[in-house]
Amino acid sequence: MKGYRPNAGIIVTDGKGHVLMCERTDLKYEGTWQTPQGGIDPGETGRDTAVRELGEELGLAPEEFDILAESTQKFRYEWPESYQMMNPLREFRGQEQQFFLAQVHPGVEFYLDSAGHGEFRRVMWGSPQDLLSKCWEPKRPGLESAMKEFGLL
Repeated sequence: MKGYRPNAGIIVTDGKGHVLMCERTDLKYEGTWQTPQGGIDPGETGRDTAVRELGEELGLAPEEFDILAESTQKFRYEWPESYQMMNPLREFRGQEQQFFLAQVHPGVEFYLDSAGHGEFRRVMWGSPQDLLSKCWEPKRPGLESAMKEFGLL
């Protein structure tokens, strides 16, 4: 049986009760919103991954945000079978996410193509409930649990 890819998900807040919602660029998932996230590379901690992904996906330098917390639990979700067949990471059936809470500093600007792959079409601030209602359903239980743990819900 395939395992789960270790992954760090980052809930980005402005410190005023809003969370960053990121809309994916791939048409297959058009209209799907999520948090920045990425696979944890060998030798990397989840926190290292969170910092790296905020740079790659949002163009943020480490001095533009603070990591405030990390979830005490990890959450698994499975990819659809059709995605597993096309996915270059075929040895995995899904991901096991640990969430991190990051707060951006006032006036920060986002650069969505800083790593050259443009994973997100656009970003916007919303409520935690907005993000939950618009995220891909398999990710919802883990995201909701992490937001509760971080005091956002």
